[in-house]
Amino acid sequence: MVVFTLIFVLFGILMWVAAGVLLYFRRRQLRMIDLMGQVETSTAYEVSGLAPGTLVEVKGTLRCESPLKSEMTEQACAYYLSRVIREYRERDYDDDVGSGRRSEVMASNEQFAPFAVEDRWGAVGVRGEGAEVDALEVMNRFEKDPGEGGITLGGVSINLGGGESTLGYRYVESVLRVDEPVYVLGAVQKDGQIGAPAESGREKRFLISYRSEEQLERKYRRNALWLGLIAAGLFLFGAIFLGVGIAAALGALAVEEGRAAAELVVPVRPQRR
Repeated sequence: MVVFTLIFVLFGILMWVAAGVLLYFRRRQLRMIDLMGQVETSTAYEVSGLAPGTLVEVKGTLRCESPLKSEMTEQACAYYLSRVIREYRERDYDDDVGSGRRSEVMASNEQFAPFAVEDRWGAVGVRGEGAEVDALEVMNRFEKDPGEGGITLGGVSINLGGGESTLGYRYVESVLRVDEPVYVLGAVQKDGQIGAPAESGREKRFLISYRSEEQLERKYRRNALWLGLIAAGLFLFGAIFLGVGIAAALGALAVEEGRAAAELVVPVRPQRR
């Protein structure tokens, strides 16, 4: 009974912790929406006249004099993130159904190139290192386990032999394309470019996205909604698990107290006349 109670209480607490983590990320999504609404759009020409550290947002076309070539799709871009993800089946001995599908990142390569945001009033440079990048996914391909073999990513050779549990490998790549629309929210640097804020904090965010501001707002609101719903569900199930565990503990305690009370009762013998 004690083990049963501990398991239910532990699961309840873990669900509440997970819900708290989801609510934290939900608040980050909502704060980003508020921040985007508070910061007025500046033109490329206006940014050069602002004080260093000022938070600005600019919208325009991404220009890059020395573009990168993404590793998987070989697209001209100012940023790319390439990943190789191993998907495998892990045996779950506590599950009657069988095995669960899992994944792990085998290799990841993220690269930035200096670029500029150009609008009809001019252009302003951007240094993307340290940004939250919302890039366009241009590849998401799954291939079955190739057996013995390898791949080179970021100049590093990776052996893809995963054994019997390996289902295959997923190749994922996201890019910021050259000569396409881009949205940037960041801080003015001393050289007049836009980059990461000097100090981290609630209002210090650095975001680069291929989406428009309106599309970003819809994305963050949708994410916040789902995170809130999942967190509410976890809180509810956590309360149920805690309630069951506590009820079981109280029931066991009442039984023990009843037994103890019964043992203390002394039988009264009738007196003989």
